[in-house]
Amino acid sequence: MIGQLLDRRYRIIKVTDSSEVGKTYLAADTHRPGYPQCTVREMRLPGTSSQTPELVKVLFQRNAEIIEKLGKHDKIPELLAYFEENQSLYLIEEFIAGLPLSQELIPGQPWDEDQVINLLSEILEILVFIHEKGFIHRRIQPDRAIRRESDGKFVLVDFSLDKEINPELANCHLLSQTSPNSVKRPVAKKQDLVTQELYVPIEQLSGNPRYNSDIYALGTIAQIAVTGLSPNELSALKNNNEISWRNRTTCSAALADIIDRMVRPDCEERYQEAAEVLADLKQIAVKLEVEPPPATIITDAMSQPRRQSQTKLLLLAATAAALILTAVIIYFWQSQSPARAKELLARGVTKAQQGDTTGAIADYTQAIAMNATDAETYYKRANARYDMGATEQAIQDYTQAIKVNPSHTKALYNRGMARLDIGDKRGAVEDFTQVVRLNPSDGEAYSQRGLAYYDLGDYRTAIEDYTQAIRLSPNDATAYSNRGLARSAAGDKTGAMADFTQAIQISPKQAGVYYSRGRSRFNLADYQGAMEDYTKAIELQPDLADAYTNRCSAYLNLATYDKAIADCTEGIRLAPKDEAAYNNRCIAYLNLKQFQKASEDCSLTIGLNGNNPKAYSNRGLARSASGDKQGALEDFTQAIRLNPSDAVAYSNRGTIYSELKNYPLAVEDFAHSLRLNPNNASAFYSRGLVRRQLKDRAGAIEDFQKAATLFLEQGRADGFQNAQSQINDSK
Repeated sequence: MIGQLLDRRYRIIKVTDSSEVGKTYLAADTHRPGYPQCTVREMRLPGTSSQTPELVKVLFQRNAEIIEKLGKHDKIPELLAYFEENQSLYLIEEFIAGLPLSQELIPGQPWDEDQVINLLSEILEILVFIHEKGFIHRRIQPDRAIRRESDGKFVLVDFSLDKEINPELANCHLLSQTSPNSVKRPVAKKQDLVTQELYVPIEQLSGNPRYNSDIYALGTIAQIAVTGLSPNELSALKNNNEISWRNRTTCSAALADIIDRMVRPDCEERYQEAAEVLADLKQIAVKLEVEPPPATIITDAMSQPRRQSQTKLLLLAATAAALILTAVIIYFWQSQSPARAKELLARGVTKAQQGDTTGAIADYTQAIAMNATDAETYYKRANARYDMGATEQAIQDYTQAIKVNPSHTKALYNRGMARLDIGDKRGAVEDFTQVVRLNPSDGEAYSQRGLAYYDLGDYRTAIEDYTQAIRLSPNDATAYSNRGLARSAAGDKTGAMADFTQAIQISPKQAGVYYSRGRSRFNLADYQGAMEDYTKAIELQPDLADAYTNRCSAYLNLATYDKAIADCTEGIRLAPKDEAAYNNRCIAYLNLKQFQKASEDCSLTIGLNGNNPKAYSNRGLARSASGDKQGALEDFTQAIRLNPSDAVAYSNRGTIYSELKNYPLAVEDFAHSLRLNPNNASAFYSRGLVRRQLKDRAGAIEDFQKAATLFLEQGRADGFQNAQSQINDSK
């Protein structure tokens, strides 16, 4: 199906999901400007009964009508089309670009209360709309709420119908299991049954879903958000259909009460309508926004002079006793804290080794509270936070460890790594510099500093650092590979080749090194060698999309266009937003004279990057060959606007003007092309033809003579003979 055109309009880009009854695809709408992406859902028609397909078609149409009604809501994907083709039924839906909620719910990182309230409010507002229309979602899970890139709002996707409303349709599974509405989300593995059932209440499991079944599922998501537990961890707490979760969170009792009522096992005790939950959430929000001022206690100003002195004595005695008690407590605390802090540190290390990162952080935090001068505890907590993805917090802890112990090389090195992750290249260089100052034999620090310099574009210094790393570790394949990348970026393609070859000799199973050497060979015009290296990279790593796209380029230069198309198609399947793959496939189709497909692929390239001048030029060639001269003219003009130094684009546009008999503009474009590239023999030849049409016999002969000379110097015999023939004809 990849690359096929459905309904003569929707070009399939990749499969995003598959089930027993059909597949879901990412596709491009070739009838709209820029070829915007859309979601295609396929359902194969059963062939066992002559009546079944007709029944399914009726249900399918009804399903499409329902989705169309729901799609009127701004936060539900819009239905674009539905049709039958090749014994399958298809639904075309709006593509929602963004991230699924599942990627925001990070284990060990509970959400703030206001975040949870906002999440619940957004999705509940959608549920109010759905339920008012008489439908139940039935599949609410974190991966079916997409945070839309354009405005940061949640969109609810992947609808299924309530069996009570439409049992036949629900049993037919007209929709596939997941909805691929996020370009940034890879196709996920199937969740295990226990995790799937976490979001499904008892009545739905028994086949009788209700409106508040959706509320139950949303409440479960809220439990995950406020606790920071993973779905598996939350499932493990389930006992007799109830989950003891409140002791795992610090949210307010009011919010906890709402969530508890959302997830009551008995649907009769649960919230009955989404609007009810919204109303209760709004009351919490109002309380959070307007906290009442503390009450002021006013006492009567009645004096009792006879008891005043006695009261003062009592107060003094009480104060003295309190001070003595405080001193005793402080002495006891100071004498016991270091030992207790060491115990907590050891316990935290054990928990970290067992995979309980959250528990380890809690122990480290208690240890720091008892002894804030232990660099190692800060360092351990930083490592745990770094492992959880809390990079900024990790950097703060590494910094604290370094303040306590400025010679803590491990903390300096790890802070450098964390700074690399957040893009602070200069900060990383400072940290790795400090490490090598303290330990000049640390080859890894040289390598990582080389990486930071490489990212900063300082390739010469990066090469020096990688050379130091290689001196300290002569068998470090990564250092050779990285030095090869730096040399390549600095223009030393031969040196890069030598480094990549050495890295391969040390470690012959690294796909990335073969890929990098393939790029160097390509840049040295060794297309056969590049193709062989890319092939080896693909053997070692079959999902390396860039290797397919670059091997496609090699095949293009080897004039093996069918293989180029196959490779670019696979590259697109693995990376649907790879504009280079679409552009390369466009060129391959051009060479095979399949101009319509070439034009479509170049349009897809432009849809991904509207500032790609090569894509406009290539589409201009395809349109010109298809007879669309005006479209070609527009494309070459746009290519020139984006890259005014493109001599070929001027020459191509000059050819179009010539074919349209607009000779003055043709001559002007050929002149521009020749100013940019005085060795363009074809431009001289074409301008000679135009000048002859303008009766400029002397100018035409002059152009043909220059063209003949250049063709001869460039070894293009056919061009030389054609130019000579034109000279003779002009005389």
